[in-house]
Amino acid sequence: DNPRVIVPCKETGSYGGEIRRALPGDIVQIWAVMIAQHEGLFTFSHPYANTVEPNLAERWEFNDGGKQLLVHLRDGIYWSDGHPFTADDVTFYYNDVMFDVDARPTDRPPTPSSFLVDGKPIQLEKLDDLTLRFSSHKPVGRLLTGLAAHGTLVLPSHIFMNWHPRYNAEASYEDIRQKATMAYFMFTPGMPNITAWIPKEWHRGERLVFERNPYYWKVDTAGQQLPYVDRTTWQVIPEKQVILLKFLNGEIDLFGRYSQIDMLQTLKQAEAATHKFTSYLWGPNPAQAFYLNWDAPNPYLRQAFRNRDVRIALSLAINREEINQLSYQGYLVAGGYSFYPPNPDFNEASFAQFSEHDPERAKQLLERAGYKDTDGDRIREFAENLPFEITIDMVSAGNSKDLVELVASYWEQIGIKVNVFAALRDIIMPRRYSGEFEVHTFSFDVPGDPLFRRFAWAIDGPNQPYWHRNAATEGPEWLHEATRQFERAATTTDPVVIRESMAIARDLHTNNIPNIAIGASYHAWGANNRLGNIAENVSGTETNGGLFRLLSYEQIFIKQD
Repeated sequence: DNPRVIVPCKETGSYGGEIRRALPGDIVQIWAVMIAQHEGLFTFSHPYANTVEPNLAERWEFNDGGKQLLVHLRDGIYWSDGHPFTADDVTFYYNDVMFDVDARPTDRPPTPSSFLVDGKPIQLEKLDDLTLRFSSHKPVGRLLTGLAAHGTLVLPSHIFMNWHPRYNAEASYEDIRQKATMAYFMFTPGMPNITAWIPKEWHRGERLVFERNPYYWKVDTAGQQLPYVDRTTWQVIPEKQVILLKFLNGEIDLFGRYSQIDMLQTLKQAEAATHKFTSYLWGPNPAQAFYLNWDAPNPYLRQAFRNRDVRIALSLAINREEINQLSYQGYLVAGGYSFYPPNPDFNEASFAQFSEHDPERAKQLLERAGYKDTDGDRIREFAENLPFEITIDMVSAGNSKDLVELVASYWEQIGIKVNVFAALRDIIMPRRYSGEFEVHTFSFDVPGDPLFRRFAWAIDGPNQPYWHRNAATEGPEWLHEATRQFERAATTTDPVVIRESMAIARDLHTNNIPNIAIGASYHAWGANNRLGNIAENVSGTETNGGLFRLLSYEQIFIKQD
């Protein structure tokens, strides 16, 4: 009755054709497809995520001083098989999958902090077929952002209830855990969905094909049903350089999720020579970070990482300008461990703290902390003359090898021996979350909105944050206070209180520098010129849905020859 109206980025499009994409693997890279397909109750405004807007929901309202959020769904949305979309499809996923530890698949992440207050789930109930009520014992003002940022929050209950033992005595929890995986739900041909395109073919490890959903519920400003494009195809191409080559040859339409800044020069040269595509930059957004394990298995290293002087020394030893020139082609803005753009609480002074290159001061801080080179081998010692030695975990398939080698050399220059352990993501990430690492390097964990990923910033539950799994009992007072401030900001609807609490939490992290960041970088991406309605200025942060979600995929069209 009230479809969502998408204002075209540039012009009203025409129908037909396909969008061609690539990804390094299908199941392990489900997120790449999901952000292009995702439909939540709410969404971020396109293309730069300035505000939260209704999506599957038509409107919302807060009651009881912000302790209740009423969500009103659009009337008349249908799944692609023609079955009505109702509140049952949200409550089933929320209560029977996400908050049911027996039913939740292993590929679904732990419950996001957006849906917890004081460690307890925000309650969700169905009032009628089109009305939902979220409620808690404290205000849930941040829930809107969490709902906009979260991945798919719905499942077709008329299908999935048959696989859940709570509704079918012949089903098993093994059934629902397998069927509710993101890959099974999004890739299985014939599976009902509410996205712009629905799964048509899945050739594992080779190709994915999605075709237009005849029941899609968005229109353009002329009243034409979206999407414009008939189908989307995804080739599985394990090598990023091959993906780049196919984009340059015009075989792929969008390139960006797997791009590296050192590809920019190649993109610009080919753009000028072929005129087949246009390349862009987005950012600056968080670059790489080095996470220190405050509960490292080595007790001497654990003691060192809990020493603020050591952490400051590790940051001051890094030559960020050299990294900028050698690893980021001049597109890195040096920064330390703090909130980064586009966080509304970003502060220039906080961002710059401890980011200068001062190896001599770094050495003095290590000396003051008691770590000296007593035998003249240029390696400082722990107690009992054991060498100050660390191992950096990194994903071998990433683009951080040169960066890690540079950082290792800087730390060795101040007397710390560095080893590098490179392995597949399937090995490195479990080590990160189980606390088996010493130093873990990966993208900086979404400082665009720390409240969405509080598990990386606060004592948000058991074994959190992952870099200090024992923080609940052994964590410093500043981290406990930061946790209280994050909770205060997450449980109010007062913007003044939110800004005040977030500034305090920011400064606590900045001043105590629990981990080492290098700054914010720009990101290269490109679009084939045959695509219409491409927005040049977009936010690429995962918090806001990722680069190609904010392009408003459904309103892209293929230009007529």
